[in-house]
Formats: sequence, structure tokens, C-alpha cells
Amino acid sequence: MWLPRSVRQSLSSRYDSVRQSLANRYDIPLYKKTQVEFLRMCCGIASREIKILSGLYDPLTLLAAKYKSDKGVTIYPFHGYTVHYAKLFKKFKDQPINILEIGLAKPTQRHALGMVCPSLSMWLDYFPNANVYGFDIDDFSTVELPRVKIFRGDQGSVEDLLTIVAQCPRFDIIIDDGSHASYHQQVSLKTLFPFLAPDGLYIIEDLQWQPPEIEASLPSVGKTRELLKNKSELERIIAGVQEVLFFESFNDRRKEAPFAIIVKK
Repeated sequence: MWLPRSVRQSLSSRYDSVRQSLANRYDIPLYKKTQVEFLRMCCGIASREIKILSGLYDPLTLLAAKYKSDKGVTIYPFHGYTVHYAKLFKKFKDQPINILEIGLAKPTQRHALGMVCPSLSMWLDYFPNANVYGFDIDDFSTVELPRVKIFRGDQGSVEDLLTIVAQCPRFDIIIDDGSHASYHQQVSLKTLFPFLAPDGLYIIEDLQWQPPEIEASLPSVGKTRELLKNKSELERIIAGVQEVLFFESFNDRRKEAPFAIIVKK
């Protein structure tokens, strides 16, 4: 059907406006997506939003949606880690635990957060009796949340990591969602694992992707995923490993498991 040029321009403008609005809301990088990919992604989001509104997800995934954390299913890249965490963390939910998260926000979010932080807010709500600690290379001093203490430092620096443990009790859960560089992941694991409580969980997220520009600037080490698969090599750098568990991706089950949990004896 033929449409006047002015009508086509108006429709195109409205489409672009809606597309940008949805991209902003769900933190989707438009420059990485074709129109078909974007529309398919939006259909998936709509389906999950309906489930969120209907309360069909677990409590932690509902909180991820509430606080706009990409560990849930509504913010790009829709990791869906909370679907697994809800089962793994159930025994800790009402306990007076200590939880540490390395890496507190995407680079694009950091200067717009103000006094809040998506994942820390989610942990506070889910663990009502927990003390929550955060660690990031950027300045999060504007974040003001109860039961939260945030440290600033480099996860590739043993000195910076030891500054955390010097001021905190033993951790029950440690989540590495930092730079995702193999060297950083392994320095953090080697330094912090001894300060994990018995039966504690050490989690390393996004094993499927290491930023090449950061990897290239750091000392060369093997990929962290391969280290975790090799029991003898892993036991050379940390002691007291009970088991290592790998978990599949929520949004693409064809990919290798994107995160792993090291359970301490």
C-alpha cells in the first residue's frame, strides 16, 4: 500500500522514538542489534514482563526486575542468574550472613545511579538480616543504603582486596561480577577464597566473555573456566574446595555455562 512521504516519515519517527524508549528502559545497546533482533528481543521481554507482573517468577527474580538488575530477566543482557540463585541462596535467606559483590554496575550506569545500586538493593531486600559489602574500581560514595559498606579498589590488586577482608567478617557469599578479565578473576579468587566461611559460596559470573582490551593489558593467564574445570590446577591456588558447579545461560543455552560456583568445605 502506497503512503505519502510525510506519513512514512511520521511513522518512521514514531518507530525510532519507541525503539529508543524501549532501549533506554531495558538498557539494550541499539548499535549491536538489527531491527529484527531488536523486535525479537522485545517480544521476549514482553513475555517475561507478563510473568513478572503475574508473580510467576521466584522472589529473587522479581526483585531483580524491581531494581533493574541485569542478573534478572528484564534488563539486557537478561542473564537470568537469579533464577539459579533463588534455589542456591534459599538456605541463607533469613540468616545473618555477610555477602560481598565485586563489580557494582555497568560502565554506562555508574554515573547515573546516584544513591542506589541495582544488585546491592536487590540483596538487601532478599536477605533482610544480611550485611552487604560492595567493591568497585569506580567511586560509589554517593550510594547510601542501610547495612551496606562499599570499598573502592582494583580487583587485580592483592593489597586492595586485603583491605576489604581486614575490615569485614568472614563472607558467606562472594560474587565476582567485576571486570571479567581472567587475571582479575584469578587474583580475586586466590586472595578472597581463604576468607570464605565453611559451606560458603564463591561465584564467578560471565565466564563466557573476557573483555579483550583488558585481557591484553594484564599478565597472561589461562581462562578461568578452564582453571575451574581442572581440579589439580585449582587446588594449587586455593585449598578447601568441596565442589565446583557450572550453570547454563538463561537466554542462550547453546553457550557454555556462563557462571560457576565454588563451594567451600
